[in-house]
Amino acid sequence: MPNRILKIAATALAALLLASCYGGTRHGVSVALTDSPLDIASGVNISFSQIELSGPDVSVPTVLNVAPAASIDLYALQGGLSQLLANKIQAQPGHYTTLSLTLVADSDSGQSSIVLPDGVHILYIPNGVSPKVDIPVDFDYVGGTDVSLTAEFDLRKSILPDPNDPTKYLLIPSIRVVIDQQTGSISGEVATTLVTCLQPAVYVYQGDVTPNDYDITAAPGRVQPFSSALVGLNSTSGRYDFTVGFLPAGDYTVGFTCDAQLDVANQANTLRFLGTTHATVTPLTTSFVNIQ
Repeated sequence: MPNRILKIAATALAALLLASCYGGTRHGVSVALTDSPLDIASGVNISFSQIELSGPDVSVPTVLNVAPAASIDLYALQGGLSQLLANKIQAQPGHYTTLSLTLVADSDSGQSSIVLPDGVHILYIPNGVSPKVDIPVDFDYVGGTDVSLTAEFDLRKSILPDPNDPTKYLLIPSIRVVIDQQTGSISGEVATTLVTCLQPAVYVYQGDVTPNDYDITAAPGRVQPFSSALVGLNSTSGRYDFTVGFLPAGDYTVGFTCDAQLDVANQANTLRFLGTTHATVTPLTTSFVNIQ
């Protein structure tokens, strides 16, 4: 994909800088970030000021303050890439059920932003939405061991146009967290005859389902994408390919669409899916598929 080598290099360098800032310990809990990308953007910079780990039998939550706030371009973290936010946090032994991330995104500072074809726009958390996002986790930590967590931002769900100010965008964080050792990935190719648009994408769903759009206003039980990925032209092979990473083990449906740019997260949209396939994900492996 375009600029993939530059993105990997930038991501690796930033990860090393963040890790050195926190002065990692020999063992602990590491937290990384990844994203399900938004095709209309070329950058999504979000700032983080605090990480917290807590659980019902942990007497004192583990809190890591990030000062100054760390700004990370989530858009660069697609195709199975991730970036380290905290390296081997010392945590108390116990059962953990919540990872909390505190975001810095107000309507005036511009500390979080989205880069669109017409320029940089402020990205902010609206009134009534907490900047501290509590995300369910489920793991036991024992001293002397390592646990690696990855938090995936679903940018298609998380970013909405501001209905009152066209120069700004709302950030309503939609995040899931996985334990890296329990996840795998799906990589694949899309037939060139299907790619008739500039912003092709694949949507991934848990189970054997009929693909549908994102709609955060829909009733519970409606089929919703679990993750998504952009489809890009591989300059080496001349083929269109994609990778969706950090998927829990299980069966998935993968749908290809040229209509992703029409998908507005807070309303129902009719998308045409030009091809579908199925994949089974097992931990620490990559499943390969072809969409014809």
